[in-house]
Amino acid sequence: MRKMKKFLSLALACVVSASMLAGCGSSSSSTGSAPAASEAGSQAAAGTAAAETAVVKVGIPNDITSLDPHNHNDQVSGYATRHIYNCLIKLTDNNEFVGDLAESWEYADDTTINFTLKPDVKFQNGAVLTSEDVKFSLERQKESAKVGHLVSMIDNVEVVDDTHFVIHLSEPSNAVISSLAHMGGAIYCKSYVEELEAAGKTVEEAPMGTGPYTFVEWVPGTSVELAKYDDYFDKDNAAQNAGLLFKVIPEETSRTIALENGEIDILMKVPANDAGRIRDDSNLALDEFASTSEEYFCMNTSKAPFDDVRVRQAINYAIKKDDVLIAAINGEGKTINGYIGEAAIGYYDTAVKYEYDVEKAKALLAEAGVADGFTFTCFSGSDTRSRSATVIQANLAELGITMNIEQMEAATFYEKTGKGEHDACMTGWIANAEPDNTYRPLFTSEKAGPGGNRAFYKNPEVDALVDDAVVNRDKDAVAEDYKKITEIVSGDAIWCPLYSATGMVARNAKLQGLGISAIGMERLEGLHFEG
Repeated sequence: MRKMKKFLSLALACVVSASMLAGCGSSSSSTGSAPAASEAGSQAAAGTAAAETAVVKVGIPNDITSLDPHNHNDQVSGYATRHIYNCLIKLTDNNEFVGDLAESWEYADDTTINFTLKPDVKFQNGAVLTSEDVKFSLERQKESAKVGHLVSMIDNVEVVDDTHFVIHLSEPSNAVISSLAHMGGAIYCKSYVEELEAAGKTVEEAPMGTGPYTFVEWVPGTSVELAKYDDYFDKDNAAQNAGLLFKVIPEETSRTIALENGEIDILMKVPANDAGRIRDDSNLALDEFASTSEEYFCMNTSKAPFDDVRVRQAINYAIKKDDVLIAAINGEGKTINGYIGEAAIGYYDTAVKYEYDVEKAKALLAEAGVADGFTFTCFSGSDTRSRSATVIQANLAELGITMNIEQMEAATFYEKTGKGEHDACMTGWIANAEPDNTYRPLFTSEKAGPGGNRAFYKNPEVDALVDDAVVNRDKDAVAEDYKKITEIVSGDAIWCPLYSATGMVARNAKLQGLGISAIGMERLEGLHFEG
């Protein structure tokens, strides 16, 4: 296994989850304009493009699933939407929560928070942000199957005046501030959305927020284009480039070649097998950092034979994680036993550890009445995860188990697994800054399906512990809740945790200003060419 060379900020957060969503989109013009991608490409390749005239081309591994932040919770869609929208709160590089659209906030008591908005913030259509927009947005978010859980603790939003509002909680919550910093908490223009939907259109087709970029066009399966918003309220964090062009390149080697050839300027989700060659290329730079990500083999506990804990435990004993790590990402990471990323807030080393033991696996299968094996299908949404699946397929064959692998587009994967159509699947998660935003979507009964719990795991004891951890003001008691949850879910073997990958972003060496994030929330507005 390769050791991580450079540990940048462990911004402990998520969400995103390496998961969820199906969506579609269409083209739409925006209030901004940007030079043609081909023009920006030649400028960047020559290293002479001025920051204000260059469009930065960003390579992504799959298409976005939605341009509506209330309708997605996946990392790739977030690359686009968090640059179109803002939230009330944001997480700094030092893991501090500070105001984004909010000027300030103050707790009146455990369930009452008084907020003040920054004055004169303009949406990209020129409308001024008000408290009514906040109330509308948070109420809309609460109805979302994807990110509604983040604000489930909010009872109502009371508008005081244009810049002052009060969030009333149904009960004390340790997660509310973090949740308001999650991209799912994006703030919309009420009048714009209402007019859009009255005309029979959706936010998917014409997203519009307060962010540093305006939406230009989404060509499904091909690209998403954003242009610099010249009237962005936060001048210190305004875009230093003319726009962003996200190019969908599913095949791993093709993404690396595109970076080498100057077809893209920066590559998100670097193929681990190409990391060495990128390190050796003097024209390129590879940023490496610790990540809160976790990859795992997830079993649908609502379907036989995975409804039997002995079968799930047997699977855990049968998988060679070191082989998975090498096959999937060429060893660029570390194997894990836990159910939340080791770098994340809320991680405790209390998970049951299943060491590789074929004989123990066989004995458990015999106890469960499937000594002769069985056949099932495992869904995958990427090449990397399919490589992991191939190793698992071979491991399980030693037990007489036949695992068929079905790879599909990411949007299809999230749709099908959200509906529970899978027997098992290869998936992952990136832990958020607040543990509840990981434990709740992954392990509670209410979130079985598109909410994040693709194991369809339902355990009232775990539900109660998650609920207590989010409201209990005793930090030691909260820690005990999370330790107990980890013990229970790992004992029930709803997943087989596999590995945590080293975070890597590759770029043209002349491209500077990347905002690194251990939680997969890289900021791109600072990107510009030097030299």
